This record gives sequence, C-alpha cells and structure tokens, in this order.
Amino acid sequence: MNTAATFSDSWLARREHADQEARATSPTQAAGTWLATRCQAREARLVDLGSGSGANLRYLAPRLPGPQAWRLVDHDAGLLGHAVGRCQSLRDMDGTPIRLTTQQHDLNAFTADWLTDVDLVTASALCDLVSDAWVEALAAACAQHRCAALITLSVDGDTRFCVDGADATDRDDAWLFATLAAHQHRDKGFGPALGTAAPQALSTAFSDREFRLVDAPSPWRLSPAQRPLALSLLDGWADAAREQAPEDRARIDHWWQRRREALDQGRVDLYVGHRDVFAAPEPDHGPR
Repeated sequence: MNTAATFSDSWLARREHADQEARATSPTQAAGTWLATRCQAREARLVDLGSGSGANLRYLAPRLPGPQAWRLVDHDAGLLGHAVGRCQSLRDMDGTPIRLTTQQHDLNAFTADWLTDVDLVTASALCDLVSDAWVEALAAACAQHRCAALITLSVDGDTRFCVDGADATDRDDAWLFATLAAHQHRDKGFGPALGTAAPQALSTAFSDREFRLVDAPSPWRLSPAQRPLALSLLDGWADAAREQAPEDRARIDHWWQRRREALDQGRVDLYVGHRDVFAAPEPDHGPR
C-alpha cells in the first residue's frame, strides 16, 4: 500500500467519534445474529482488514456475541501497536474478554487463505481505497470459506453542506466535489480506486455470489461539535482538488477559504454519505 493510503494515528482518533455516531445498527445486528447462529458454543473467529489503531474493533467487540478471537491486519506496525494497547482489555457483549492477535501485512497481497477458518471478516473506511478487482477477490474468498463480511463506512458520494438540515450546496461545491470524486479514483496502492463506487461494487460482488445483504446508510453529520474533524476534512479535500486540477488552484483556494470560514463560524454543517453492508452466504449450513 502506498503512502496515499496511509493515515496517521491522530487522524484516525479524530474521526473515531464521528464514525461511531454514523454507524448503522442493522448490519452490525445482522452480523451478531450470524455469529450467534454459526458459532453457538465455540469461539467466533474474526479478522479486521486495514485495522489501523483498532477503532473498528473497539466499536464491534462489545456489540457482538462472544467469545471472540480477533486478528487485526494492517501494513503499519506502529498502528498495530497502538491497537494492542487500546484493545487488549476489550470484552464482548456478554462481558467475556476477547482474544487478540495482530498481523503486519500489505493488504494488496490479500489472498483467500487469509480467511481460512474465519467466521466474519470486517473492514471500516477501507473499500473506497481499493480496486474493483480487490473487492471481487474478497467476495470470492468469503464464498470459498463460507465467511460473512461486515464492511462499513464506505463513501457513497452524497456530500453536501447544510443549513438547519437543508441542503445548502452551491455550484462551486458541486464542482469541487466532482473534482474530489475524480481524485478518489486514483490508485491508492491497489489499482484504480473505487472511491464513491465502493458501496455498489460491494453489493454487486456479494450479490453475484448469492450472499444475503443488509445494507444501510451511515453518514457523517458534522455539526459544530465536530468542527475540528470537518475542518481537517475540508483541508484534505482542497489539497486533493489542487492535486487533481492544478490549473484551477485559484478557484479551489477561493472555495476553501469561503467554506472554511463558514464551517469555522458554525454557519453550515457538513454531511458526508457512507454506507455499511453485511453480507452472509446463503444458505447457512449451521455451526462450523
């Protein structure tokens, strides 16, 4: 994975609260039902891909039945170290301590054997960075091993500024968001990135393999309480737009200054659309 897909611990910490508030309940509940039915009296085996500092695990462990054995996979050894420190004391929804291991791996090297004997594979804010071929490989591996998947917080392109809940996106915003969407399709280390096409690619890949899907929106609604995250996001978008359209730098700078001032003064909120999807093989043949 190249540096374009590398994220700092500070950025991951900044977004964690917004992610938790955004998460849709129905896909996670469906994952819990799947694990309870599949595993029954034995330990559930889970793998989190692109785990970073463990935010996905911190959200899921207390919301899923146990006992649970987690393997966190990431290319960044430093982030995996942070994850161990923050997650090793987690408990499942029944109060049983989880078991936790880590594996440093380039996700671009993903193969089906990563999911051998795995009950549920999870990933958060990952699939907009990967290619369609990578998603196809993930779905094929899940089908091969009869493994379910819970893939959350994939951007869907529904981004807008709001005033009192009403859409306040103007023509310059729409142009900037289109420029950003083009940048999001650049190679992040896996080939051409899916960007905002990720939710549809996931649904198609798993539906084609006759998986049962539970799909739900999980948008960020960034009010003044999440201003630091909104401002960081805006800064990152402007940088990406300048990289994508350097000839339009003056227009981008004007947009950035105008919208940053509006966010900083609390005159607008920011809505960033994502989707969560749970996919399970059908029919389920019971405990394994």
